Amino acid sequence: MPKVFTRAIVSSSDQASATQSSRAVLRSYYCLCGDFLLVIQGKLDRLPRRKTDGAYIIRSQPGAKAPARKFKLNAQPGQRVTVKRKGSDNLEIRQPFVCSRCKTPVAYQVPPPPAGSGPFVYIIKGAMTELQGRVPPDAFEGEAELEKEAAAEEKKKNAAAAADKK
Repeated sequence: MPKVFTRAIVSSSDQASATQSSRAVLRSYYCLCGDFLLVIQGKLDRLPRRKTDGAYIIRSQPGAKAPARKFKLNAQPGQRVTVKRKGSDNLEIRQPFVCSRCKTPVAYQVPPPPAGSGPFVYIIKGAMTELQGRVPPDAFEGEAELEKEAAAEEKKKNAAAAADKK
């Protein structure tokens, strides 16, 4: 009967140098309803923010100085809207992206869909959370200011209506 020899080689990646893809940390983000929305390299709070509305800016196409960021947005295109920018007379046509489950707006871009066809995709501040089922701390940021503005406008309308009745 012939002898059977077996050999085993133990391989470990502890000594191997880290590659670019192995160093990248993918983060998952969820809608407030718990539905999966976004996977991206790195944290959202480390991305630059838009001055007009505080939205997170994701570069979806390479620029002169910065490469495109790799991400996957799992949202449906919503109804296009025209928005007047604060402090100017410029109008901006936005293509919002909404959660497929609860239809909450979570992101937008200026050119028409698909997501990433323009140079930037903007993630609405407070629309996503890294921990599924938890509300992010910035979800209701600035809510008190909006209520004060609405109350002031309501007072103006009531005063104007009272003046018209006299």
